Amino acid sequence: MRPQNLLDWVAFAFLLVGAFAWAAFVTDVNVLDRALEPIADPLDDIVFVLIGLSGLYWVARVIGLGPKPTQ
Repeated sequence: MRPQNLLDWVAFAFLLVGAFAWAAFVTDVNVLDRALEPIADPLDDIVFVLIGLSGLYWVARVIGLGPKPTQ
């Protein structure tokens, strides 16, 4: 399933960030924490919440609950 609109693309981008963050988590390095800590400490928590919401959005899209593609 390809991203079809702006919300799809944003959610997909967060999913990619989340995938790389999990890959780094396995190696005991929190990439988001290291990248966002100098800016603001709670910012990485916000990004993780957005990653979780993006995952829920894509699950809904895959099972057919999301917006219908325009043709």
